[in-house]
Amino acid sequence: MLTSQDCVAALSVERKMYLALSEFLDLTGELSDAVERQDQVSVQLFLNMRQEQVNLLRDCKTLLRKQCRSLPGDAGKALRAILSGEGSEATVSAELCRQVEKNRQLLERAVAADRRLSRRMGGDKSFYGK
Repeated sequence: MLTSQDCVAALSVERKMYLALSEFLDLTGELSDAVERQDQVSVQLFLNMRQEQVNLLRDCKTLLRKQCRSLPGDAGKALRAILSGEGSEATVSAELCRQVEKNRQLLERAVAADRRLSRRMGGDKSFYGK
């Protein structure tokens, strides 16, 4: 059974992810402005700063996977379900479910902004061009 302590630990990581996603989205806007100004120094700076946020997100995902693996059978499965957006808000994990959904929505916005910027910078050779 998934305990409230397990949910609190995962919620803490999900909140860190939200902050990193927010910062990534802000930096993407700043990067877009720097590209528009053709300010190569700022472009490089914002690319590096965005990469730091991506690294933080990767580390958070790793922590959550480790937490899922460390929990006994059903609890690990329940946490994986919640983290994949399949959890029920009627359980002890309601706040965690809400945070996972907020993160999913913010991630969609960040990916859309990154897609627009990448296509503007790279055209057909963009990461998203294929």
